[in-house]
Amino acid sequence: MVRSALKVLVWVSVVILVAACSKPNTPQDVASAFWQAMADNDTSDVVEYSTLGSDKGFDSFERDWADMVPSFGRVVIDGTEATIVTRLPAENAGGNERREVMTYLVETQGQWLVDYERTGEAIMNPSPFSGLVGQISELSDRITASFSSSSDDMEQRLSDMARELEVYSNDVARRADKAVNDYGQELRDYMEELEESVNRALEENRQAPESDRKTLEQAAKDLESGSEELAEPTLEALANATHTLTETGRRLAEVSSESLERNRDEWAVKLREIREHTEQFFRDLQESLSSEN
Repeated sequence: MVRSALKVLVWVSVVILVAACSKPNTPQDVASAFWQAMADNDTSDVVEYSTLGSDKGFDSFERDWADMVPSFGRVVIDGTEATIVTRLPAENAGGNERREVMTYLVETQGQWLVDYERTGEAIMNPSPFSGLVGQISELSDRITASFSSSSDDMEQRLSDMARELEVYSNDVARRADKAVNDYGQELRDYMEELEESVNRALEENRQAPESDRKTLEQAAKDLESGSEELAEPTLEALANATHTLTETGRRLAEVSSESLERNRDEWAVKLREIREHTEQFFRDLQESLSSEN
C-alpha cells in the first residue's frame, strides 16, 4: 500500500515537473505562444500569456488572426521589459506581404507576459510612423519652450522612439542613424568644450568658495561621462546626454561667486547654442522620417 502511494506521488511529481518545464518562460517563447493563441482564438491562453486581466477585455485587436503565422526578428531585453520585432501578415493584402510591429513584454513575478494594451496599440494604430514623427515634433516644441526643464519624460520618449525605429525599413533606419550620428558627434563636441571651460574656470578661480568648486567639479565629471557615452551615438545616448546637460545647466546657474560671473555668461551662451542645435536636430530627424510617408 505504501509502495503504491509512493509510486503515485513520484508520478505526480514528474507530471508537475514536466508541465513546469514545458511552460514558455523566455520572451521569445511567450510571444510565440501568445500569437499562436491569437491565431487559434484561444482566449484563455491569450489571458495566460499576456497582461490581459480576463477574457472580458479580449478584443482580438479588432482583427481576425485565424491561421496567422508570425515570424520574429530582433529581441531586446532591458531589465523587466522586452521588445520583439514581429512580422505579421498585412491585413487585406494578398501574397506574402507582411507588416512589422513590436510585441511588447513585461516580466512579472519571474514570468514574462505580453503587454496586451501596448502591443494592441502598436497593431491598431493605423499610422504608427506618423505618430513617431508627431512625438519628435512635440519633443522639439518642449525643448524650444524650456531647455532647462525636467527631462525625465523626454528621456523616456526618446527611449521609446529608439525601440519603435527598429520596426521600420532599413532605408528609414539608415537615414535616422545618420541624423543621430551627426548630431551625436556635434553634441559630444559641445560637451567637451563645456567641460574644458568648466575645468579652466576651476584652474583660474582657486579661491572660489568651496561650494562653487564642488559644483563645478561635479559638472565637469558629468560632462566627461556624457561625452564618452556619445562615442557611439544612439537615441538613448542622446536622451542621457540631454539629461546631463539640463542638470549641468542647473548646477552652473547656481554658482554664486562674483569671480565666476564671466564664466556663467559664457556657459549660458553655450547652453543656448546647444538648445538651438538640438531643435535643428529634431527638425532634421522629423523631415527625414516624414519623407518616408
